[in-house]
Amino acid sequence: MQITQEIINQIADNMLSIFPMLTKNVLKKDEFTEKYGLPPRFIHILHILDHFGPMSISEMSKRLSILAPNMTPLIDKLISEGYVKRSQAASDRRVSIIEITQKGKELTHLHTQWVNHNLKKHLQNLSDDEIEELWYVLKRLKKLVMKMIGCSHHKEDEEKDVKAF
Repeated sequence: MQITQEIINQIADNMLSIFPMLTKNVLKKDEFTEKYGLPPRFIHILHILDHFGPMSISEMSKRLSILAPNMTPLIDKLISEGYVKRSQAASDRRVSIIEITQKGKELTHLHTQWVNHNLKKHLQNLSDDEIEELWYVLKRLKKLVMKMIGCSHHKEDEEKDVKAF
């Protein structure tokens, strides 16, 4: 298939319309931010660390498409709140490695419960077949986006990909 400008326009349009709807209506990030005082970008950092493990600040900045110098204040805030810790890489002491703390894991777990609770309410509007289709489409979308941005697919993700229903 040849990538035409029309296909690019349609993909962009779908992304720009779907993601805000999910964020606002299903994930309810504004309510979580208000309740726990951490903006979505901080929650994203915690989820990435929880999922992928410790990483350098430059690796995190690549994953979030944030310039490394702009990551430092975000990481400093998470450190001051006790959600992450920083250490030096054994191979190169100039490289800072960030790692989620137990407190960060607990907040990530709370956020996941929050998302699951809100998602469950919205899934009730779908049939079993539509839920299965949504599950499959999101699984594929994640795999394709990770490939598109150059992130490897982890074995844990494949284990989660087994149909749960």
